[in-house]
Amino acid sequence: MDSIIYIENLWVNISGRDILKGVNLEVPRNVIFAIMGPSGSGKSTLLRALNRILDLYEGLTVKGKIIVDGVDVYDSKTDPSVVRRTVGMVFQIPNPIPNMSIYDNVALGPKINKLAKSRAELDGLVRWALEKAYLWDEVKDRLQTPASKLSGGQQQRLCIARALAMKPKVLLMDEPTSNLDTVATTKIEELIVELKKEVTILIVTHNPFQASRVSDHVAFMYDGQIVETGPTGQIFTRPRNKLTEKYITGKFG
Repeated sequence: MDSIIYIENLWVNISGRDILKGVNLEVPRNVIFAIMGPSGSGKSTLLRALNRILDLYEGLTVKGKIIVDGVDVYDSKTDPSVVRRTVGMVFQIPNPIPNMSIYDNVALGPKINKLAKSRAELDGLVRWALEKAYLWDEVKDRLQTPASKLSGGQQQRLCIARALAMKPKVLLMDEPTSNLDTVATTKIEELIVELKKEVTILIVTHNPFQASRVSDHVAFMYDGQIVETGPTGQIFTRPRNKLTEKYITGKFG
């Protein structure tokens, strides 16, 4: 199996509390990998460990190993900014820069990181990212409009385009549809399925139905640990662990 992420015995302690407790996980390349579990199980912390956003937390201790596309994420020689270019992230609440135009929201990262050699190349990259995020046709005639003028679902797709413009190898999505209506959620889910051709996707969700709809592989987390992981069809039809079975059948808690 060609895997892009290896996590070995990962412990994360924040302010004296163990959030992750010996997590081991392997993620194949170009799949949608869902991490599901109840609130407080450590799902979001696991995502934030992968691109070192956890570095921003006070009182943080990380032990164990994370390898992403051959790079040891927590090695002392590894530049966190390089990790964050390789591992993009989309958050639960859409967070475009509101007073910045649609175009500039997507172009900002490539500009700062010098990913385009000319304005024409930058224009092409912005268009590519917006097309990949299923947003180009809706905004191509108003690229200089502030991002705040977009709907919630459009803003989330803009955030996905912004992440894609950095050409990441992995895209993390932390409950990306939890604040969206049914129509917007469906669009995002269709987009996620299409995007695995371009990038490996890890999506955190507290909704087992969403995990079953969009993912190829799934992990169930509880109390900072991976309880069970495997192909989505297997987990949802033949779970090996009683906790997993209770969760996916709605009998948890």
